[in-house]
Amino acid sequence: MAGDEEDDEMYVVVELSGVIDAKVLDLAGKRCSILGVDTPEPVLKLGSYLFTGEYRDATGTCVLFEETEPAAESSSTESRNTSCREKRQKLAKELRYFGKTEKRLHMSTSFLQEKAKTAEPGREAAEPDRENSFAESQEEAIGEAAEPVQETDKTPNQENPPTEMVVDDS
Repeated sequence: MAGDEEDDEMYVVVELSGVIDAKVLDLAGKRCSILGVDTPEPVLKLGSYLFTGEYRDATGTCVLFEETEPAAESSSTESRNTSCREKRQKLAKELRYFGKTEKRLHMSTSFLQEKAKTAEPGREAAEPDRENSFAESQEEAIGEAAEPVQETDKTPNQENPPTEMVVDDS
């Protein structure tokens, strides 16, 4: 029965962490999209920022509120500090209960990396992959740094023998 179907609504608190700057905060209240909301690791796209995360149970219950327009107050008596009171009223926000949840989505900033392009067989030898060449050069540097230590441990240098102090207890 199509008429008896009901959509289950579930509220989730989204916690953003990682590299977040003022531009992200300007996007508050803007439209966002969540990819894979039913998967264990959803992806949130907020403006040009991407966040990946996981669902976690909240400690206790998260209570959700929404901002509402403050009701206009009519007062018959005017005070000397009317301007201060008006400033405070403009800053004060009224909140209304919206819902509750026990789920939270902890998300961290993600950065996209360009996928390695598949090179033609002839060009592969001419242009090595940058990541592989960096890893190889790093391994070579580590190996070169470790070689002298290994060599001196195996055979002592006869030209400059190390200074040793021996304690004779006899």
